[in-house]
Amino acid sequence: MSAPVLAATAWPTNAHLIEDVARLYLKPDMLILDPTFGRGIWWQRWKPNRIIIHDLKLDGVDFRNLPEADGTFDAVAFDPSYVSVGGRKTTTIPDMHNRYGLTDAPTSPAGVQADIDAGLKEMVRVLKPGGILLTKCQDYISSGKFFPGTHYTLTTALSLGLTLIDRLEHLSGVRPQPPGRRQVHSRRNLSTLFVFKGALSHDRR
Repeated sequence: MSAPVLAATAWPTNAHLIEDVARLYLKPDMLILDPTFGRGIWWQRWKPNRIIIHDLKLDGVDFRNLPEADGTFDAVAFDPSYVSVGGRKTTTIPDMHNRYGLTDAPTSPAGVQADIDAGLKEMVRVLKPGGILLTKCQDYISSGKFFPGTHYTLTTALSLGLTLIDRLEHLSGVRPQPPGRRQVHSRRNLSTLFVFKGALSHDRR
């Protein structure tokens, strides 16, 4: 018998997280869209039989403007850049740009969130009625201020008619405190995967 899927786990990679999520919400015969494919890490342990992939670096497709028709996919896996580069200058940022094919990444939390919100609207458009939408996001510190990214992402998703059916917390390691800086907030050691279900009609809010 398989171990239960827990709401908060230190999955080694996103691939391990998706493998567990698939046990609950995805089926191999679903037609799934990944519009933020990057290096395809999400699908290294579980992969559907039918998957359409895009990202700017791969094929020039912007997740905010997809070529597919309304109501095409049984499920969508949306993993946008969700941390403002202006608020976290680390050596991982260039690598993140490379993975997501970013060319004009916003440098403020508001700009990052605007991209996520626009992407969510497009994900809802191409999702079949009652389909499954997976969305990764995170709360983080930007310029010394707490930015509740999960709150804004959830608020937008609900406003688009999606229903939240699960929330998984991906625990991770903690980056070292920059030298010479005093800690003023709890260190962020998790990201969030929301699992939404689409409305049962094509009516868009």
